[in-house]
Amino acid sequence: MGIKKETKLKNQVSIEKQRKQDLIWASGHYLGQHLPQDFDKWTDKKLNKYLEEWAWEPHQGSSGEWLWEQIDGLAYSMREYTK
Repeated sequence: MGIKKETKLKNQVSIEKQRKQDLIWASGHYLGQHLPQDFDKWTDKKLNKYLEEWAWEPHQGSSGEWLWEQIDGLAYSMREYTK
């Protein structure tokens, strides 16, 4: 199966406020619990672990990296749609 790639967060140290809220909102569509407010301060390893542990039933067994891609894509699409 190989080694999992760790998720790379763009601007991990400081995600703009609206983008951060969009990601937290979108996480609720893939996780049983939204990302917490301080998720952007986490390491990639901690983020992936959280995503995998809180994956909503249809997404259980998915990698943290895949879950992040889905959350990120939904957050981006929602923001573009509402512009």
